[in-house]
Amino acid sequence: MNPKILGIDREIIESLKVNGAEVQGVYTSTIHLLLNDLLITVGHKVGYGKHHLVTDQAIDFYAYDLAVKTKVTYENHTIKIGSLVLDVLEEGIRSYQPYLKTYRFNTDTLKTISRLKNMVKDRHHYNVFSFPKDNPWLSYQFEKIDIFLHAPGLPSALSIMGLGMGLTPLGDDILTGFILGLNTVNKTLPWIEMLIKEAKHKTSRLSYQNLNDTYQRFYPDMFIQMIEGLLIENDIEKATAILKLGASSGAGILTGFIYGLMS
Repeated sequence: MNPKILGIDREIIESLKVNGAEVQGVYTSTIHLLLNDLLITVGHKVGYGKHHLVTDQAIDFYAYDLAVKTKVTYENHTIKIGSLVLDVLEEGIRSYQPYLKTYRFNTDTLKTISRLKNMVKDRHHYNVFSFPKDNPWLSYQFEKIDIFLHAPGLPSALSIMGLGMGLTPLGDDILTGFILGLNTVNKTLPWIEMLIKEAKHKTSRLSYQNLNDTYQRFYPDMFIQMIEGLLIENDIEKATAILKLGASSGAGILTGFIYGLMS
């Protein structure tokens, strides 16, 4: 039986029908599709979101001999990616909307944010609060990040854009979290829109997609669960799923989020 798609946005389906897409990148447990300049992430544990296609099982994408530029089509509730065929469940078709809820602080909120900061510090090896100072590369990254966090502005934000390794460099994860924090407490900064425009040319396509989605308030479900856990239930444990993202992505997102909330 073909793997099934448990979550896909209705607009993405309509665009696939008309325009098709192509493979942009193939990785161990995910693939990226390029659809009208949008990056769509396909995988089992990517989380439900506007630009995510969630499968019902882990897929070894390398087994399908997929390559960049492989064509992607949609027809009769089926997505074909080269030799890979994915069946789209009718109940998996959703219409994702921006998350517009905002929150205010109280005494319990401040205590919860403090506990979240301690969780990042205690449960992750490399973060801005605690890292090996004898590692020159980490010291360089975290010193620049620290400057941004304590003096956020377009120059300091651009100085950490693309900083670090991986599909989403650590500096970009910090910025994603920071924008998420601002949105959550309904704050705006005049330079954020320019930052998003610059990201399209200055960092990876995936980072740009994450930053723009966050700016537009199209959050994956784990972001929403984390926000509501922290600010409604005063519970930090729902942030655990984010902390586990990548080697440093989760810690970066949560760190930026904390400072965005408090800015």
